[in-house]
Amino acid sequence: MNEQLYNKISTWFRKSDVRLKLFVFAYRLLPYVTALGYAASVIYEILYGATKEIAGIILVPAVTFVICTIFRKIVNAKRPYEEMAIEPLIIKNKRGQSFPSRHMVSAGVIAMAALYVNTAFGIGMLAVAVSIGILRPIAGVHYIKDVIAGLAIGVLCGIIGFYFILN
Repeated sequence: MNEQLYNKISTWFRKSDVRLKLFVFAYRLLPYVTALGYAASVIYEILYGATKEIAGIILVPAVTFVICTIFRKIVNAKRPYEEMAIEPLIIKNKRGQSFPSRHMVSAGVIAMAALYVNTAFGIGMLAVAVSIGILRPIAGVHYIKDVIAGLAIGVLCGIIGFYFILN
């Protein structure tokens, strides 16, 4: 997304207090929905799953998160508000570590964990992940490539972890 497009989109949100408040609400709420979905997946596996599945539901996202965090520190890509003349909709003081989006990696792998536990629930969690991926570039905190790569990494790690290693 270039500066002109970002400024056009962000201006549309800023022109209405209701739109801006709804955007900020969704931006802040959806990561909590992801966390609650993850907790529900873990609890479900504790109640109905086998030990192997419980360990996998915990370890696959944890390992994915750690690897993503290390990779981000090494790459240390700048964020849109560092490189472009924009005023982000969500003000952050964080510098660098934009690629890949860790929110998206986490949302992707958690959605795969939910999919592993229950297909319908997993599809719902994938929808939440995609929604987060739409909001983060609009907020001005990530580039589109950051969220696409983050979701792809999260889903790929989930497929490898849940469907190849655990099966």
